[in-house]
Amino acid sequence: MKFSLEWLSDFADVARAGGAAEVRRLLDQAGFPVESLQPLSDDTILDVEITPNRPDAMGHRGLAREVAAMAGLPMTDLSARYADPVAEGPSTEHWASVVIRVPKLCRRFGARVVRGIGTGPSPEWMRRRLHAIGAKSISAAVDATNYVLWDTGQPLHAFDLDKLAGGVLIVRKATRGETLVTLDGVERALEPSDVVVADAERAVSLAGIMGGLDTAVTGETRNVLLEAAWWDPVTVRRTARRLGMHTDASHRFERGSDFDAIPAALNLAARLLTEAGGGAVAPGFLDAQGSVFRRRTTSLRLSRIRLLSGDTRISLDFAEEALSRLSFVSERKGKRLAVKIPNFRPDVRREDDLIEEVLRVYGYDRLPSRLPAAASPGEYREPLRRIEDRLSDVAAASGLFETIQYPFVDRDSDEAAWGDWLRITDTALEPLAIRNPLDFSRRHLRATLLPGLLDTLARNIRRGTTGAALFEVGRSFGQAGEPDRPESYESRRFAFALGGELRSHWSLPEKLRIADFFDARGLIEALLAPWLPASALVWKPVQVLALSAGASSTVHSRSGRLLGIAGQVGGSERLKRDLPVASFAGEILVDRLPSEEVPFVYRDYSTLPCITADLSFAQSKDVSWESIEALVEEAGIENLESLWCHDRYEGPGVPEGQVKTTIRLRFRSRERTLEQEEVNRQIQRLAGVLRSRPGITLSGWEK
Repeated sequence: MKFSLEWLSDFADVARAGGAAEVRRLLDQAGFPVESLQPLSDDTILDVEITPNRPDAMGHRGLAREVAAMAGLPMTDLSARYADPVAEGPSTEHWASVVIRVPKLCRRFGARVVRGIGTGPSPEWMRRRLHAIGAKSISAAVDATNYVLWDTGQPLHAFDLDKLAGGVLIVRKATRGETLVTLDGVERALEPSDVVVADAERAVSLAGIMGGLDTAVTGETRNVLLEAAWWDPVTVRRTARRLGMHTDASHRFERGSDFDAIPAALNLAARLLTEAGGGAVAPGFLDAQGSVFRRRTTSLRLSRIRLLSGDTRISLDFAEEALSRLSFVSERKGKRLAVKIPNFRPDVRREDDLIEEVLRVYGYDRLPSRLPAAASPGEYREPLRRIEDRLSDVAAASGLFETIQYPFVDRDSDEAAWGDWLRITDTALEPLAIRNPLDFSRRHLRATLLPGLLDTLARNIRRGTTGAALFEVGRSFGQAGEPDRPESYESRRFAFALGGELRSHWSLPEKLRIADFFDARGLIEALLAPWLPASALVWKPVQVLALSAGASSTVHSRSGRLLGIAGQVGGSERLKRDLPVASFAGEILVDRLPSEEVPFVYRDYSTLPCITADLSFAQSKDVSWESIEALVEEAGIENLESLWCHDRYEGPGVPEGQVKTTIRLRFRSRERTLEQEEVNRQIQRLAGVLRSRPGITLSGWEK
């Protein structure tokens, strides 16, 4: 695109910026390569490459903003230039009205009326500027709209007000079989997917592309209605390509126009038109609103800037100043900025986009050319990444194979049975949907890794594998977060699924057995061992529709922090996934694990013999195994080396609501050989402790 250096100087002091050559360098730094500089009388014409993601720079004001930001200069205050022009007579509402019937495709439609214009041409300075950048001078009204287009970047259209039936503009979809003769004299066959501007009788403009010939301004036009609007980029692009039309307006609208530029553009066009052709501007302007335009916000962390740039010299103060130069509004919140994104920047949506803006101003050539710092070769500094790598290593060493699943699901079909688990973790209580999914059967971001992992397990087993053990490290979406920190809606997860025959040990491939719940529980304990030993874990029964009742539980730390879940896949879930064998699955919440691993401490093994003893008792089903372990630990039994549940029985001979439990105790001293009598005394003491616990009944150990 061609730009006038003289025109740019209206908005920024290009002389202080260094003149044409320095402006060229600054635009190169900003990401807008200048193909050539062409001297023209008292002006210089710049041929600038504008990338499709930067429609804001397709006008002199937007490009000047980039020059000023790179040079560290203020923009010229031109508020008077875009203010309301002097108006007289009946208001705009008296002459025209606007109705929007497609609010999502036209979010704002503005209009101003200028009455009694003359037949004279536009002023010489305007024609000279338009000619310099390759635009033709046609008439005062058309030149005014073209000038505003290249000044602000906002396309406008001028209607002959007297040719609009009913004085009304209706934004609607075209009807089947409807046609429109556009300004180029070609009759266009419209489709119901096209958006048009119509009066009370017929379509008068193809929205965002080209106006109609029947209502075009001519030499006889005396009353003009100026229109500026925001059009849906996808709709404009689809219609323009189908009809083979490419105009200055469609080029900008299909890339995204500025919702907020409409009033200023209309004010400037009305003022230019009256200065050129006389006439009077009607007071006020029509401002019809469609669907609400959501204001975008995000956050910018200093740590993230330095991580991506590799330059610790960049400060948050500089980032705030750089964004301010580019018209971003930010507020300091500790070591980050809460940033409001201006509507003229549709390409900026997340934190990394803001970092790119800061680095453009800072200068990519100033960034150090070195590899990012690492704790050791091949290791990541990011703490959770180290935890994920450790979990993956343990899983691989346990015989599991890593998989990668698609992060897209359908909540109703894929995750409905996991709703209880999602509620426990406070994740995606409402589905997190994608606005424009590639596949409408997978329109949600996953809230748990388990459904996709079970589908992969089922696929492997259905294809003849007798057993499979899989895991995945990934992210789920939808946990409670902060709107200005998009990454806070993500949760780091580790999940696994087991089914069919498993090896009992890697060195014994011929000895296979069917997977059971204790494989899942043991795997959880092995995975968490670097941070929490098995004795520091608490298992609690849980009811999840996708898992079998009585064979699923959540795992917590002693402090009550939820760490994960494990259980047997229920019958209905197996049927839905077409899982032909008994299967078990679990998920660990990676971001809830301790950041530091527990160091291993070597303890030599005692060579002295042990004494093993069993202790049986009846207990209420409400008494958990963890509470029994806690009682034994609190009792401080001397020389007790280990304790485990040897047997559980319920049925004939055991009262209803109770279960008979046998625990096996192993005693060993590190200094001497124990005698049976002293072990018996310790068992007697333990029996007394258990008997004092409500819900536990012992017999045969009375004092």
